[in-house]
Amino acid sequence: MAYLALTGVDKVKKFISKYRIKAEILEFKDTVESVNSASKASGFPEDKILKTMIVIADKKPYAIVLPGDKKLSFKNIAETVGAKKVRLAKPNEIVNILGVRPGEVSPLMEEITRLNIIFDKSVLSKNIILVGGGSFHHLVKISAKELVKVLKPEIGIIAKH
Repeated sequence: MAYLALTGVDKVKKFISKYRIKAEILEFKDTVESVNSASKASGFPEDKILKTMIVIADKKPYAIVLPGDKKLSFKNIAETVGAKKVRLAKPNEIVNILGVRPGEVSPLMEEITRLNIIFDKSVLSKNIILVGGGSFHHLVKISAKELVKVLKPEIGIIAKH
């Protein structure tokens, strides 16, 4: 019997159910794998769409969450985690770490909780936001407070300001 791995969106649905998270999964006809496409499809401004990025700091993976209108600062991440070298994870590394492809990453996946999670401090000032939903056609509508409560991330200044 073949083992069927859960799709990214199934992982998100399971995570939301398991942790009784107050969130709504939204499905779109158009793809929403980038902040720009998610903003166009959802009508949400880019600063209310959080991107979840996987970085490798001194060979260790981290999940970084920041508003879509912000750019990642490798220098700030290195200072936050005490690393010498920080880079974005390669597509194959993302698949190996999370079991989904770039563009399908969601902070609401069990695999993310196995990583050190760092939110940019600007996330804390948000109310209702959208995050990746585990596929190119799904987003999750959730409050920033709920996301922080569930993931218990480290908070730092990781975006370029």
